[in-house]
Amino acid sequence: MSRLFLWISIAALTLTGFISRVDDPKAVFGAKMKKVDSGTLPELTLRMAETFIGTPYVAHTLEGNANEQLVCRFDALDCTTLVDVAVSLALARQKDLSYDQFLTELTKLRYVNGTIAGYPSRQHYFLSWRNDNQQRGLLNDITDTLGGIPYTKEINFMSAHAGLYQGITSDEVLGEIRQNELRLNDGHYSYIPKSSVPSIENRLADGDIIGITSTVPGLDCNHQGIVKRIKDRAYLVHASTTAQRVITSAEPLADYLNSVKRHSGIIVLRLNDRF
Repeated sequence: MSRLFLWISIAALTLTGFISRVDDPKAVFGAKMKKVDSGTLPELTLRMAETFIGTPYVAHTLEGNANEQLVCRFDALDCTTLVDVAVSLALARQKDLSYDQFLTELTKLRYVNGTIAGYPSRQHYFLSWRNDNQQRGLLNDITDTLGGIPYTKEINFMSAHAGLYQGITSDEVLGEIRQNELRLNDGHYSYIPKSSVPSIENRLADGDIIGITSTVPGLDCNHQGIVKRIKDRAYLVHASTTAQRVITSAEPLADYLNSVKRHSGIIVLRLNDRF
């Protein structure tokens, strides 16, 4: 599910602007740090994602608090938060960070310029997330190098469907969302049509982040996940709406894409191990 389809009422523990639903999130964090050995940043990201295999899928886990706050759920994930949390945990493992430093990394990953400044400051679109984190050197969009073609699509789903978003509470907020979309549409993007994915699947690597492009008008991506290579094929570790939990896809990525009509192709991001 996209970064966009987000709403849930959270009865949560709130500490200094942070929301969690685990009684002792520091203990969960510590256990995950011990569970995963050293490796490159992409390798660590995949392994951290795999520590969540079987974790329930819950949509809209970032929504429901009156004021925009950092949300970190270890007990339930959607496709967006699985990627965010796995990358942030990988950074924490690689850099030997504390729990509080991990939360700082998660904030940098999720918000424009790493600053929480209301609902519009969150990276609601996959391409916004890609732009911000590529600019700060965390990752590179390698879609072009894999033979991608121009992804020319006007992105305006949020502003066109403002009533779906509880966080759009005023004309001012809606105006900021529109401005974000205009900036997004000024960029140049590529994607690999799903018919071409079989020919490049062998060039995907463990830990690559996949954004699955959408046929839905105004929407950039439907879904996202993390590549896991099994033998000579690429699979997807993702929070599955069908399975209602975090899984490794039962079928290779190319076959999975063909099974969903609204999936048009992929954008491939590769994490920078020297970040």
